[in-house]
Amino acid sequence: VSYPSIVGEMLASGFSVIGFSWICSPACTELEVVVMDWLAKFLNLPEHFLHENEGPGGGVIQGSASEAVLVAVLAAREQAVRRLRLSHPELSESDIRGKLIAYSSDQSNSCIEKAGVLAAMPIKLLPAGVDLVLRGDALKQAIEQDVAAGLIPVICIASLGTTGTCAYDDIESLASICEQNEVWLHVDAAYAGGAFALEECSELRRGLERVDSLNFNLHKFMLVNFDCAAMWLRDANKVIDSFNVDRIYLKHKHEGQTQIPDFRHWQIPLGRRFRALKVWITFRTLGAEGLRAHIRKHIKLAEQFENLVKADERFELIAPRALGLVCFRAKGDNEITSQLLQRL
Repeated sequence: VSYPSIVGEMLASGFSVIGFSWICSPACTELEVVVMDWLAKFLNLPEHFLHENEGPGGGVIQGSASEAVLVAVLAAREQAVRRLRLSHPELSESDIRGKLIAYSSDQSNSCIEKAGVLAAMPIKLLPAGVDLVLRGDALKQAIEQDVAAGLIPVICIASLGTTGTCAYDDIESLASICEQNEVWLHVDAAYAGGAFALEECSELRRGLERVDSLNFNLHKFMLVNFDCAAMWLRDANKVIDSFNVDRIYLKHKHEGQTQIPDFRHWQIPLGRRFRALKVWITFRTLGAEGLRAHIRKHIKLAEQFENLVKADERFELIAPRALGLVCFRAKGDNEITSQLLQRL
């Protein structure tokens, strides 16, 4: 965390904004639009994720990756149900909902499996390769088996930086399979997404122009305090259409007069905190280059630690170093590593 972020958090708490619509606090909504476009450019994301571009894409700040993943899963589910009710009018809504299925890697974060529970849609955890990477062939095989069994594939959640080893799923091969089967592709880049900002890590961005949505936690690599998770959507209308509930007390006279979104349609709760303020102050104080230097420092520290582990015959690496993560263990019985963990 950084002092600019703390200052932003204090100011936001003092303003006590409950920014579910533009009229509640124009600054809350409009500053979020600005900083989400800043972030998208900082991370070199495809242009269709920017608010400033023509089209239905854009970004929003969620509380955590768990919320972002759940929003993607719920939106994909509702879009699939609506699409199938049109193409298969002989099926009832309950028939369709009972056949939906989603996919992710067995290396993915627990929040993905939990999203399936909350969405009442099973998420099948597919076996990653020996390098702990999920590829399109595994997804293709699972989809073919499930379609043959009468199930309806809905969404695949890929990971860029798995929790255990920071492995990167193969987005391009997964995107090809998803496109062929009308499956939503979401990318959970909660940790590794910060490295999108570095040209030396540009390989991590391969295939992102083909995903439907992605998330990145600013409280992991961007010196912004918890909670602050950025989420981008290629077509925000799919989320808005899935979640839109209008009541008379939510209406205001400026509706339709501005292109600024009402972010209550992009999230689970109605109200929302002024998180954009701490992001704006952090960016304005530290600058893009200051943030890149911070990320590079973490990577350099990991390289230094990796070399120390390699030079010590008591320890061994169990996965390739990835960004700031080094996975190692003490040689010998696993109890030795457990004891070391407790002592640390």
